[in-house]
Amino acid sequence: MKRSLLFLSLSFVLFGFVACTSSNKVSPGSNKIHPHTALRKLEIDMIKVGDNLVRTEAVLGKPTEKSIDPSGSVMVWWFAEDREVPEQYYTLKEKPTGADADKFVKLTFDPKNKITAKDFKL
Repeated sequence: MKRSLLFLSLSFVLFGFVACTSSNKVSPGSNKIHPHTALRKLEIDMIKVGDNLVRTEAVLGKPTEKSIDPSGSVMVWWFAEDREVPEQYYTLKEKPTGADADKFVKLTFDPKNKITAKDFKL
């Protein structure tokens, strides 16, 4: 009787611990977030004017918004901050609305896919 009571209480505590720790993260499996895009602010700061498109997409992932014209292209990555890890961001698939629309990186590329301008707010 004591063993079964001890086993039940231990299993409830373990289940409660697992349930509480997993609920306060940004869900990487969400449809709004690109998979495998956990970025630190340091990695985002490594992107600079003169880098090419391949390096940029390797670090940041797929852009949220993209506009192309003959003189070049403009790409914008919108981010959601991780609630647990400070200065860690996830790339969003769609532009957020309202107060959440304040973390982004906007890069302008020339026709040779080199960065000519960088604008960001994190």
